[in-house]
Amino acid sequence: MNTKNLHQIFANYIDRFEELNNPEHNETFKWWAAAQFHAVMADALKKSGEEFTDNLKTIVSKDVVGVIIDGRMQPFRGLVKIAEQNGCESADAVKQLFQNLFQDDGGDLEKREEKIAAFLENSEKLRLKYFPNYYSYKQTARSVAGYLFLYEPDKYYMYKATEAKRFADDVEYYGDWGSGDQIKLREYYRMCNELVTEIQKCPALLETDESRYTLRERFEDEKHYGKIPPSEESITVDKSYHILAYDIIYCNKTYDLDRDLSFRKFTFKDKKLYQERLNKALALQEEYQKAEEEYALLDQAVQHYDAVFVPGTAVANLKYGPGRIVARRDTVLDVQFDSQPDLIKYDFWQTVTGHYLKFKDSLDKETAQQYEDVFRRHDGISSGLIRLQKELEDLKVKMEEAKAEISKLHDSEQSLQRDLVEQKRTAAQELKAQQDTAAKELELAVEKATAKAKDEMREQLDSLRDEKTRLQVQMSMMQK
Repeated sequence: MNTKNLHQIFANYIDRFEELNNPEHNETFKWWAAAQFHAVMADALKKSGEEFTDNLKTIVSKDVVGVIIDGRMQPFRGLVKIAEQNGCESADAVKQLFQNLFQDDGGDLEKREEKIAAFLENSEKLRLKYFPNYYSYKQTARSVAGYLFLYEPDKYYMYKATEAKRFADDVEYYGDWGSGDQIKLREYYRMCNELVTEIQKCPALLETDESRYTLRERFEDEKHYGKIPPSEESITVDKSYHILAYDIIYCNKTYDLDRDLSFRKFTFKDKKLYQERLNKALALQEEYQKAEEEYALLDQAVQHYDAVFVPGTAVANLKYGPGRIVARRDTVLDVQFDSQPDLIKYDFWQTVTGHYLKFKDSLDKETAQQYEDVFRRHDGISSGLIRLQKELEDLKVKMEEAKAEISKLHDSEQSLQRDLVEQKRTAAQELKAQQDTAAKELELAVEKATAKAKDEMREQLDSLRDEKTRLQVQMSMMQK
């Protein structure tokens, strides 16, 4: 993210906070809606039939889902209408939709995507059955995200495509979560998580956010005729800042908080290149985490057998019988058997994996098997971890280079834009100078032409006067 742009959005949000939350705009509505939706829906899920439907109607009547979910499209109202069919016989089908959607997914975004996809599919079957001609009742990625967000904002993020896209452009976020109902939650959530991290680093923003509670009370005291929900109807305490994150994304577009920002809209090619590298990095990171887990297990196993394979430990071999470990040198065990005068040497790793020696061990069967498995792969685990570390470091450098290149292109683009503006200004000045020069030359030419015409007219007048005088003399002579 371009944190400079992001913190400018924060600053604009703080500056206009009272305006955003006054009775006219009342963006704190989101906090109130989350509290109301959860309370009413949690109660609804304990009921069935008509009672369940009545709870859904309460959500509609209190306008809890207005703006956030229902607007020109009416997906939630559509579910209420479906629940009312056949004397509320279909209410349980709608209830099942929400029960499945609200099931705990443990933060697994793949399971979450599956839940959303199932909700979209099954709700559409109900719509086509009862209201096939009412497209406005169709569920979307936005509406389903809204249900999750309002029900448990600490777990889920709200999603609105246009607002999210504009915010991503403003902060120069490289990720691409797709479009329509097939959004990639992992990518969208990554952006939102980065936003929350920056929110938590901004004390001024946190302090401003906290003030919405006292601001709400003040507006209520000023008797704004019911535009602010009464204080006895609580608003959600946004512990995870998920509601605040969505509010910033939403207000950024709605109130043009990005008005003075300079940013570059990334092309599909830019995003594709970055996404390819990011996906590779994520895959490597996942592989590296698994390798780290295996290495930790290997280290645990080594520590265990280090404590077992010490001088004095009693052992036995099928061929040589009983004996004891008398010394250990790195990965070599020296064993003295009762039946043998000479020491027998055993490899530390093979002793475990090959079962060459029997010895007392406190491990349960499952753990012993795990330790044996990692011992077999000890060379590959160590070398694999080193390899992955290097690959991750190399990829990190490449991604930073890609970011730097994009940033460089951005700077070049801005420089070219500045040059273009300067060129236009210079051209305008030159054009004006040329126009001024041409005007002066034209004025001078007119003056010269006028002066010449005057001289010529004067000569003609003089000639006419002379002719007049000559004629007058002739007439005078003729009269005489």
